[in-house]
Amino acid sequence: MTKAEQVEVIRKKIEFEKGFLDDEIKKRNEAREVFKYCPIEKTQEKQSELDACCNSVNNQYMYLCGVLDTARKLDLISKDEYRELREQALDKVIDS
Repeated sequence: MTKAEQVEVIRKKIEFEKGFLDDEIKKRNEAREVFKYCPIEKTQEKQSELDACCNSVNNQYMYLCGVLDTARKLDLISKDEYRELREQALDKVIDS
């Protein structure tokens, strides 16, 4: 596999993982809304669901960071691109 092919593969992988992170963030945000307005009898159940969604977001964020770290170590993305993608991912996790 040529370097150009490797770069293309890693870029597709990064985009896929970013999309998956967006999906997990959306699920977490929906779970937050449901938790806010749930009846008191369902609080524990909805809290468990929210916790699971938050864990999924954290796990996906860490996985994406691992993909980015690997891409950087293999010199498939630049230092600037690495930094920018990490910051974008963190901002999504924190801000949403």
